[in-house]
Amino acid sequence: MKNYHFEVAIIGGGVTGLALAHVLSRFTGIKKVLLIEKNWWVAEVNSHPLNNAQTSHDGSTETNYSLEHALQVKAAATALRRYVDSKGDPLLSQKVKRMVIAINEKEIEKLLKRYREFKVHYPDLWLKSGLELARIEPNLMIGRYLKDPIWAMGSDEGYVVNYQKLAEYFMFDARYNNPEFTYFLSTPLKSICRTGNIYTLETSQGICTADVVVFAAGSYSLFFAQKLGYGLNYGILSVAGSFYSAGHLLDNKIYRMQVEGRPFAEIHGDPDILNMNDTRFGPTTKPLPLMERHHNETFKDYMQLPLASTLRGVASVLKILWKQRLMWYVFKNALFDIPVIGKALFLLEARKIVPTLRYGDLKLRKHAGGVRPQLVDLETGELEIGDASLVGDNIIFNTTPSPGASVCLGNAHRDAIRIVDFLNKMGRNYHFDEEQFQKELGKKS
Repeated sequence: MKNYHFEVAIIGGGVTGLALAHVLSRFTGIKKVLLIEKNWWVAEVNSHPLNNAQTSHDGSTETNYSLEHALQVKAAATALRRYVDSKGDPLLSQKVKRMVIAINEKEIEKLLKRYREFKVHYPDLWLKSGLELARIEPNLMIGRYLKDPIWAMGSDEGYVVNYQKLAEYFMFDARYNNPEFTYFLSTPLKSICRTGNIYTLETSQGICTADVVVFAAGSYSLFFAQKLGYGLNYGILSVAGSFYSAGHLLDNKIYRMQVEGRPFAEIHGDPDILNMNDTRFGPTTKPLPLMERHHNETFKDYMQLPLASTLRGVASVLKILWKQRLMWYVFKNALFDIPVIGKALFLLEARKIVPTLRYGDLKLRKHAGGVRPQLVDLETGELEIGDASLVGDNIIFNTTPSPGASVCLGNAHRDAIRIVDFLNKMGRNYHFDEEQFQKELGKKS
């Protein structure tokens, strides 16, 4: 790879990086594109189906989203769903019902208010209770008393997605539309520097240069951003999520109402795209000082980030835990991974979805679950909710916590337009074909 020059280099071969490779090849005409991935294959980290919720979020049933945030997610969700539908591959995606349940009077009041607010923007939403829910999802209702209040807001447009397979489709389409698209696997990035208007990338396979660089490397996006002087006021709170398997109990995605003020989603239950007859419950929420889950060697890199290495960073974490009343919540979630007692505590949470769930039904998934890299603004001491992007001189850094996979095509659309602008300011003559993008992936008229 020594002395190779590219117009665009993408660091990270997860679903976010490969979505960008696909959009560049399909809608811009940019040919000299490189993707560098440190693992032996694409989407082996947070995009792997064992490590995420496999959900196509659209903002409607995510009750920790405001309407404004939800509508931003909706447009990107539309692009994702049109793409996966075009493949017709049941191993890539399957459609189920998706709902959020309210199980007490206070939750129901909030749910009904949300339904009235969101229905105008999400015509597919419905409200159901009692016998209607029993017909849709029997195990949701068995074991509840008839007088127990329960309502659900949901949609028939729920998607279970294998994001690793989606990344593979993006890679194949990028190669089909642009034979010059180059990717290197098993190629860690060692360092990056800028000389004049050119970025020099040192990798395990040699050195190359690029006009524009885009990081889509999760926590490592901020790691390298700070090496170049960007995002110094940010830290990363790495939040690990584990899952339990429970056999065939649910056929649809069942979410619970979000606790007001809590930035992390409640435990939910849904079928697994790898085996639709196996119900998963999770994810749990446990801060973990690692860049990547199950890779203890990333501890030393995490400790270089300011959240762990500075007093201001430690103070920000304590402020978040105290202000948002997360002390007990985090402690309890940490216990969920402990043998015997962890499963017993988790059972209490999962029974809010399936009341008849038994201790023996649950099995902690070993070596499963990823890390959500939540940005923390060290100046305010607040969490930055949603996906995050830093933009510098011909360089972009995407950390993409949840719902990063759901909005991968929306982010690719945004970043492809930025890249075209970067290159045109260097004297190139590229154009982003917005009309074709909307025709293929936009809202249907």
